[in-house]
Amino acid sequence: MQVTAAKARHSANRTGKMKVGRCILADKPKPTAPFMVTNARLRELERVITTRYGAVLPETDDADLFIEVAAYSLNAHCLTIGVDLDKVLADWCHRWAPWALQRAGTIIRPILNMLVGRRYQMKADEAARKICLTLLERTALEIKTMGACDFSARVRKGVAKDVKRSGDRARQTAKRRARGVEPRESWLAKNSLSKGRPWDAEGISRAQWYRRFRETGPSLVGISTKSDTLVSSVPVDPSQEAPSRGPSSLTLAEKSSGILSGVNSAAGVVVALPSKSLPSVQSRHGAVSANGDAEQCDGDEVLSQMGVAS
Repeated sequence: MQVTAAKARHSANRTGKMKVGRCILADKPKPTAPFMVTNARLRELERVITTRYGAVLPETDDADLFIEVAAYSLNAHCLTIGVDLDKVLADWCHRWAPWALQRAGTIIRPILNMLVGRRYQMKADEAARKICLTLLERTALEIKTMGACDFSARVRKGVAKDVKRSGDRARQTAKRRARGVEPRESWLAKNSLSKGRPWDAEGISRAQWYRRFRETGPSLVGISTKSDTLVSSVPVDPSQEAPSRGPSSLTLAEKSSGILSGVNSAAGVVVALPSKSLPSVQSRHGAVSANGDAEQCDGDEVLSQMGVAS
């Protein structure tokens, strides 16, 4: 019943219409005054009184504590708008605790004396301890301006974070199911190879079973000096590997003639070099030809042969 009332209240705040089903009972006017936390605490305190006791606060030993919490909020509100606190508190007691007016000297007057010189209302946790507001009741009544007497503020923040996380997870799960996404448990049951453990049936290790899918196939190069074998089955002898020559170790003639582009060491294919000798590279005192022969020539002539201006 409380959840249904809370949903109706939220819907009325959002749409401005109080409904029962599809029937509109009344149009809720938009608030003309700004939000004040003092008024919000008074409304929540009245909600607690209505839920526990009904329309009127009964005359019990702890009833004056409800009046004290209400007086602190009324005091802060009266200082803001400039109204007399005695009259406002008397009007509130006339509505919620009419028996307190007959004992004003022993109940209301001590509370007013405590509020002399005080500007702000009571702390949230202190107000919750005064009226014995538990976390369960606070959550059910959607109390926001008061704490809880059985849990600290740090614990309440952690609980609120967990509730929000679970709600977000459930909402995202519902969206994925609406899009037709399959749950992960059923997908793993049908598509996961690790769940079935096929390597146990073959009597091999898990790493060896997965290694089969990482093997490379035969080489696609038609011309090769070695037979086509798998990469993992060819032993590598470091002494038989040819020393690699970096670009810095090449001679000037090899760089100028483009021999690097003629040898494909990875594929094992050798491309024939052009038979025509390339122009020599100019140096300060002479030149070195592409065939490796040193010859004396004029620097300007070599540059003109290469198509470069001096």
